[in-house]
Amino acid sequence: MIKPTVILVLVFTIVGYIFCQRHYVTKPTFQKTSGYHTFILSASWGFALYMVAIFIFGISAWVLELSGFPQGVIAPTLKHTVELLFPGLIFPSYSIHCILISAIALILSVFGPNMILNITAKQKNVTPEDLKNAVYFSLSGTDDTPEFTGILHNSMLKGLPIAFTLSNRKVYIGYVINLGYHMNDFMVLPLKSGYRCKDELRLELVTNYASAWSDIEASNKDNPEANQSDEEELDLEKFLINIPVREVVHANLHDFEYKEHFEKHEKPRSASRPSKSTDSAQSDNSITL
Repeated sequence: MIKPTVILVLVFTIVGYIFCQRHYVTKPTFQKTSGYHTFILSASWGFALYMVAIFIFGISAWVLELSGFPQGVIAPTLKHTVELLFPGLIFPSYSIHCILISAIALILSVFGPNMILNITAKQKNVTPEDLKNAVYFSLSGTDDTPEFTGILHNSMLKGLPIAFTLSNRKVYIGYVINLGYHMNDFMVLPLKSGYRCKDELRLELVTNYASAWSDIEASNKDNPEANQSDEEELDLEKFLINIPVREVVHANLHDFEYKEHFEKHEKPRSASRPSKSTDSAQSDNSITL
C-alpha cells in the first residue's frame, strides 16, 4: 500500500514541474537543471502552489457555507461517484478534499503562469512578449542560459544577422529561426555564406542567398509553367541550415551597411596570399556549400 505522504510528494512534484516549465521567470533556469536539483525545485514550487490551493479551497468552502451549501457543491458529487465505482471502499471526506485541493493546484500550475505574465505586463505597461524578452535578456549574460544566448537575443532586438564561424572556417551569415532554452543546434536562414582564409582568417563571401532567392522568385513569375512547386511565394524554410553549437567557434552581429567602411581600414593582403579569385576557386573545391 502506497503511503499518502508519497502520493502527496508526487503531487507536489508534478504540479511544481508543470509550473516551472511554463512560468516565464523559472523556465530558462529550470531547463538546465537535472536530477535532485530538478526534483527539489519542482517539489518546492509544488508545495507553494499547494498552500495557495488550500487557501483558495478554504475561502471557497467558507463562501459556500454562507450560501447554504455546507457540504459544498463538487465534494458530494465526487464522493457519490467514488462510492458507486467502489461500493466496498470507505472514502473519508478529507480524501475528497485532498483531491479537490490537488485539482486546484494543478489548474494553478497550468493557467497561473499566463495569468501572472499578463497581470505583470499590464502593471508595467508592456506587452507580455516584451516582458518575457526582458527577463530572458537579463539572464542571457549568466550561466543559467545556453551558449550564445546573449548574441542571439541582441540579434532579435537589433534586427541584425549573425555571422557564425565554424570549426572548418566555413561562415554563415543569417538569422536564427528557432531560439530554444535548451539548444544543441541552431536553425539558421542564411543571407550569405563564405569562409575565412587559412592564412589571415579574412572573411571571403562566396554565396549570396538573398540574390538567389530574388532570382528564383522572378523566374517563377516570368515562367509560371516551369514552376513545378506551384508556389506563389518562395518557401524560405527550404534553405534553412542546421548548425550544431559544438561546431561554432565564433559568432558576431554582422551589419552589411558597414562592410565597405571596414574594408577601407583593413591591412592589405600579404604578398604571399593568392588572389581573391584564386582563393575563391580553391574554396569552392575544398569547402562545399
